[in-house]
Amino acid sequence: MKMDKKMLSGFMASICLALGLGLSPFSYAEEAPASIPTASVETHTSVARETKENKAGTEEGKVNLNTATVDELMGLKGIGKAKAQAIIDYREQLGRFTTIDELEKVFGIGMKLVEQNRDFIVIN
Repeated sequence: MKMDKKMLSGFMASICLALGLGLSPFSYAEEAPASIPTASVETHTSVARETKENKAGTEEGKVNLNTATVDELMGLKGIGKAKAQAIIDYREQLGRFTTIDELEKVFGIGMKLVEQNRDFIVIN
């Protein structure tokens, strides 16, 4: 195959451009790290479990629905900031809880969520 000046000049330009942009295989070899650092990742469930274990309620670490703060309520399974605030709002508007089952009347909280947390809740 015979190359004319125009073709040779285009080929040389593309080589220079590739080398100038760092597309050379040698540029990749220089960037490889000597070792890859590892990191420990803590899962959400283990954090929630530790939070629940560290929460001090009125009876054996349980959360009292009638006195708990937003942070204490957030230690329960499936209770985030919005649901915790809804529990407090319900308590302030309608008075103290008389049964754990009454928690189902709070907007956004159903029977399943109450059952998951029944062992961690007290009413005083």
